[in-house]
Amino acid sequence: MPNPNSPDESSSEIFSEHTWLQGVFLACVAYGMQAILFTMAIQLLWKARKAETMRRNVALIIYISIIFLLATLYIAGLLQFTQQAFIDDRNIEGGPNTYEDIMFSLPIDMLANVLMVLLTWMCDIINVWRCFVIYRGSRIPMFVVITIPCLLYLASVAMGTLFLKQVGTVSASPWDTSGINWTIPYYVMSLALNILVTILIVLRLLLCRSRVTSLLGKKHGAQYTSVAAMIIESAAIYSTFSLLFLIPFAINTTTSLALSQLFLQALSPVQVFSTLLIVFRVAQGKSWSQKTAITISQTGNFGTSAGTRTLGGTGSLVMRNPGIQVQTDTTTIFTERGKESVILQTLDRNRSVNFNDTESRTSGPEEGA
Repeated sequence: MPNPNSPDESSSEIFSEHTWLQGVFLACVAYGMQAILFTMAIQLLWKARKAETMRRNVALIIYISIIFLLATLYIAGLLQFTQQAFIDDRNIEGGPNTYEDIMFSLPIDMLANVLMVLLTWMCDIINVWRCFVIYRGSRIPMFVVITIPCLLYLASVAMGTLFLKQVGTVSASPWDTSGINWTIPYYVMSLALNILVTILIVLRLLLCRSRVTSLLGKKHGAQYTSVAAMIIESAAIYSTFSLLFLIPFAINTTTSLALSQLFLQALSPVQVFSTLLIVFRVAQGKSWSQKTAITISQTGNFGTSAGTRTLGGTGSLVMRNPGIQVQTDTTTIFTERGKESVILQTLDRNRSVNFNDTESRTSGPEEGA
């Protein structure tokens, strides 16, 4: 039975308005999550300020304050434009769906568009930074790892500028333009950057988890290399959400374009949310750092020596989170084919680990696990 109170619009136009409004609701939910994470991250960064981390923490406080301010202005612009379309200018021919297509260049909506692009640039750069931090100290030359992400970032900046020029033209929008539509190239560049960084980070974390677990057991290193850590560190949340927008948009049917609106409205808030998750982990002291890379690298090198030599004295490596201490005691190798044995000490127990299969002899008594 038809609804006598429904507007005089086609079903496709009404569906498009549904997805637009639902996308705004989704954006507001993501913004609320941003506000919570921002407050918690600010508190942790301020409390954890020390001499060695003061500059980093202050820089991160300034950074997240800027992106949260821009995200707030974006939500304000999005809500104001939605109010104009659904309430103030409701009687425009074709309804809110037409209003969005022909009024995308209004100052209030252009404010939201500019802020959306700026937030994308600011959030993308921290992913490049995290990739740099995670690969710092690895055997792979840094320029090999970081060159392509940097080029993709510069391409994203260029495409973002062209996208703003497009949507700033009167009667043009991401869905309707008389010239080249820069929407897909812009978001594809940002998505390609995030996917590449995701792959690079996950590969690095998997490799390091393999090294740590083979030496200390599965429970050690999980804080840095669990699935949740991989997703958060690599900002895969935003990459997944970008695909949910780009695939329907690229299909380019009436229904798929309407569906893409649901994810476009919330795309920027979700990206900011994933970025704040990264900063929050840094504030908690649970993220990857240069000390982590050095510790894992040195720990993985205990059993790589060859030939006859004597290890003397005592050395220790400290992983502040989760507080694992690895200590080596005096060990003597007697033959050219002799094998090393070291004592690994964790928080609550000592454990003897043989890195090779053949028998070895050590000076001093052996303490069991």
